[in-house]
Amino acid sequence: MTISMRAGDPPLIVFVAALGYGGDSWKPIVDRLPGAAVFTYDRPGCGDAPPRPAPNPALPFTAFADELADLLDRHRVTEPFVLVGHSIGGSIARVFAHRYPHRVAGLVFLDASLPQSLTWPQTRFFVDGDSAGATEIDVVAGHVEILRAEPLDVPAVVLTRRRHWWIPNFEAIPHPALDDLWHVSQHLLAEQWHAPVIVAENSGHQLPTDAPDLVAYAISAVASAARTGTPLTPDRDRITELGGRRPD
Repeated sequence: MTISMRAGDPPLIVFVAALGYGGDSWKPIVDRLPGAAVFTYDRPGCGDAPPRPAPNPALPFTAFADELADLLDRHRVTEPFVLVGHSIGGSIARVFAHRYPHRVAGLVFLDASLPQSLTWPQTRFFVDGDSAGATEIDVVAGHVEILRAEPLDVPAVVLTRRRHWWIPNFEAIPHPALDDLWHVSQHLLAEQWHAPVIVAENSGHQLPTDAPDLVAYAISAVASAARTGTPLTPDRDRITELGGRRPD
């Protein structure tokens, strides 16, 4: 895997990108966290990283989580860190936290993919990369892993897109209630993690590029709570100023 690691103030922020995206997808966020220690990486077949060798079977989220753990070990990351997962990266982060709870100081879910949205009929969609050797995600096994994953008692935020924004042509989605399913799932995730929900009012699914200031704010809030051991208290006025909304 290809990694980029920057020294800075603790806790370290570890970024897990969306399906098929590399570590460079986090640049708008990293640029807005100038003093923070950050860690980004390319999964095999994504960004500049070569694909996994043949036969390269479909992998569940545990495999991706264990790869990240090994990568962090090789780079001597020993202190607990804040984990940020976008889309499928949110699923990987959730399973990682279950398998390595002692390593996670906080979590930021960015429009995280959830079990209810991973088992659509067209599961062949979930291929992690654009090359011929890209790895398919075993979403059924991954579904089971997420359902078994226990939430941690750490600061967390669930940041999601505005309704009806992810798929511009609403008639093309598999079911008209899919958008409702997505947002109900985000709220269920927040309830499980005792986390506030923030809706990015001017963003589609690509939160790191559509709403980088709001994403950076959420990460900073979780990192501050993790660093100081104080409760997470999102600033509603600041969230509104950055184009977000607290629905509760």
